[in-house]
Parts: sequence; structure tokens; C-alpha cells
Amino acid sequence: MKWRDGIAVDVSWMDEEHRAMVDLLNEIDSSVQAGENHFQLHYLLDRLVSCTEAHFAEEERQMLQLDYPNYENHRLQHKVLINEIRLLQTAYREDFVSLSSEAIAHMQSWLTKHIAGMDADLARFVKRLEDSDPDVNGPTDL
Repeated sequence: MKWRDGIAVDVSWMDEEHRAMVDLLNEIDSSVQAGENHFQLHYLLDRLVSCTEAHFAEEERQMLQLDYPNYENHRLQHKVLINEIRLLQTAYREDFVSLSSEAIAHMQSWLTKHIAGMDADLARFVKRLEDSDPDVNGPTDL
């Protein structure tokens, strides 16, 4: 999965975090393709869970602070993905499943669709607020 301008939502803090998630998924995919050892893949999955949880927490904090009208639906989508990632992490750690390119492709697809849909809607909402209130600039200013 390559980061491209078509994925960007033009809200810098969101795009930076999305790009980091894309890079991490690509790193996991490369490690699976290269046959990396379990220790390395456990480490990368742990990073993916941490990165995803932090990103979702920040988005949810922003949505609450901005009184975003689609907060609950957006938050529920976050819960679904993080639960899927945690299940995969646990199953891999307990040797119930191996990591496959298909599982990674599923996460990449979910992320792309989520960014293009739910996050793009959130970004439009943030930009409208920024246009009406120039002091709204991102997570550090809210």
C-alpha cells in the first residue's frame, strides 16, 4: 500500500498519523514476505495496536471536543477494527494463526476505506470549523 495524495484528508495531524499507520502496515507486510521471525512480527503487531489505539483515541478526543455529530458511528468503526487487530495479535501470539498477506491486505483495505469515508467526513467538518474559526488548528490547539 502506497501513501498517495488521494488518501490524504488535508488535515495535517490526521494525515501524519494515517501515513504512520500505512507505513507500519507496509513494514508488517514486508516482514511477513521476508519470513521474519515471530519475535519481530510480535513487536510489529504490538506497535500496530499501540499506534492504532493512540490514533483512534486522538480522533475520538477531537470529535468530542468539536461536538462532531457522527461521533458514535465513527467510534464504533474504530472499535471494530481495533478488536480485529487485537484478535489477530492474540491468535498470532498463541500460535493459533500465522500472519498472512491476506490478513494484512484486509487491514490495509479497511484503513483505506475508513480514511476515504469516515475520516474524510471528519476532515471536512474540521475544515469547516477552521474556516469559521481560525483558532481551530489541530489537536494541540483544541
